[in-house]
Amino acid sequence: MRALFIVGPTACGKSALAAECARRTGSEIISCDSMQIYRHMDIGTAKTTEAECGVPVHMVDIVEPNAEFSAFEYAERALEVAKTLDSQGKLPIFAGGTGLYAHSTIFPLTFGAAKDENVRAELESELARRGAQAMWEELASLDPDDAAKIHPNNVKRLLRALEIARVSGETKPKGESLKPRFAVKMIFLKPPRNALYAAIDDRVERMFEAGLEEEVRRLVGERGLDFGMQSMQAIGYREFAPYLSGEISLPQLKEEIKKDTRRYAKRQETWFSRYKFAVQADPFALATDELAALALSDDGYFNGEENAEDR
Repeated sequence: MRALFIVGPTACGKSALAAECARRTGSEIISCDSMQIYRHMDIGTAKTTEAECGVPVHMVDIVEPNAEFSAFEYAERALEVAKTLDSQGKLPIFAGGTGLYAHSTIFPLTFGAAKDENVRAELESELARRGAQAMWEELASLDPDDAAKIHPNNVKRLLRALEIARVSGETKPKGESLKPRFAVKMIFLKPPRNALYAAIDDRVERMFEAGLEEEVRRLVGERGLDFGMQSMQAIGYREFAPYLSGEISLPQLKEEIKKDTRRYAKRQETWFSRYKFAVQADPFALATDELAALALSDDGYFNGEENAEDR
């Protein structure tokens, strides 16, 4: 099987390119975004839809916002979709910026090497002594992105993340093998930083114009969600907590979302820069036709371990 991955930071045009590639090949899109999986969360996640793209989009709106969902669950379900598309003679086109989702789909992962009963016992003892908040702050110092997705009261996930960090020296598990499950071509859209930040700021403003505040109020008021849930820890949602309690103003809220999004975009770029087989392109310098031609060419597919990742 072959699969195309279109990745990069938020607001760089991944969905538009994926849609163009899918239309040209008669294929379909598989979203690779950890927040677009949630139903009812559309504006703040900039959700990719079939109506917008003109082609079917998979792995969106698959779970309720009060559910938790792991990268392994994503990979299992996304791979089934990809295999179905492949059996129909269609090129699976993944599009999104969640690095761990992409990695766990491309490479077989295991947590086995990052388990240690002694370390787990130490962590449980520390939890009783220090408290969940202090443990969460330790995780935040190691990986702010991971910590942002785990509420301090979610003790199970918190201790698991810290166990991985202490045993393996990583906050996220590495693949035991860098041999992919299938031949993969990765297009890494990487625009100039200043241009990307301007696009992010513009997107945030357009989200508010589209009704982001009303969406968040419905989620909290009508659906009873709280900001400790995994879904509500997403950028564009979690920043509303102090705003709804009257602690910050609307301009301050917008600036916080812009700032957090810019930081996240930088982390996304760092993540995808690790893949030596990725083909980098500036989406603000090339026309969509040029980008699609680059993405759909037969060269650039990776199916072995050599120079897979800068470890």
